[in-house]
Order: sequence, then structure tokens, then C-alpha cells
Amino acid sequence: MLEKNIHITRIIKVTSIFLLLTLINCQSGISQRFNSLVGAKIGYKTAAFSIKIALDENNYLEGTIGLLTPQPDYTFGPGVAYHRHISLNESKDFQFYYGLGVKGAIGDETAMGLGVDAGLIYIYKNISLGLDINPTYFFDDVLEFRPLYGINLRWVND
Repeated sequence: MLEKNIHITRIIKVTSIFLLLTLINCQSGISQRFNSLVGAKIGYKTAAFSIKIALDENNYLEGTIGLLTPQPDYTFGPGVAYHRHISLNESKDFQFYYGLGVKGAIGDETAMGLGVDAGLIYIYKNISLGLDINPTYFFDDVLEFRPLYGINLRWVND
């Protein structure tokens, strides 16, 4: 059983890296609609304060700090992620993003994690509402793989 889990984990890692590299190399239109976003990300028994800043027209850097994993292993910690945004309409109100994230966990368990991020955001005036998924593999025997997901609500700085 252990060998099967290790094999599946390797397949997930290799597939995620391949998809991420493919998406990064895709050309996309300019998605710049904001300079920064500040707000909260909330998921199943998880919550974090989030800041996202623009690096250029398509690339953004996001920092989070908060409750990372649900029961039974409550952990608090920081995270940083690189996101590439793709505008889904002319007004740039709907955007898709993907990227790579690193998380540190401190609490019941202490570990570092690496994962992929993907999500959709809708920007209305100065409010951003979004859905995201952040599957993360923590390099710890207890935390291991966590399919983190949730919604985010943030203030838009133009």
C-alpha cells in the first residue's frame, strides 16, 4: 500500500510540474487590472490574510499568513506564491490565474510545503471576489498532501 501511495504522489508531482511549465510558457494578453489586492482567503477550516501585488502586466506575487490546514493538525504559517494572470474578457474583470506556491507550517506540525495554485477572480469596482485551489504537498509525514481550497474577498488598489 505504501508503494502505491508513493507512486501516485510521484505522478501528481511530475504532472503538476509539467502543467505549470506549459502554462508559464503560454502567451496571454495583458491582464493588468489592479496594482494590489488586500483581503482574506477562507476555506474549509482555513483562513488567511492575503496581499497580492503586481510585478508587471501579467505576473503577480501573493503573500498570505494564517491558519493553513484543517483538523486534526492545526497549523499557522506564512505562504508566498507566484501567479500568472490571464484576462478572460475585454474589461479584465474576469481573470484566471495559475502559479506555484510555497507554504511554511508552524503549530501541531512544523513543515514546508510546495504546491500549485489556480483560481478565478471577478473584480467589481474596488472589490475582488474569487475561488481558488491550492493543492500543497508538505514535506512532513503527518501533513503530507493537503487539497487546500476556498474563496477570497479582497479590496482592489488600482
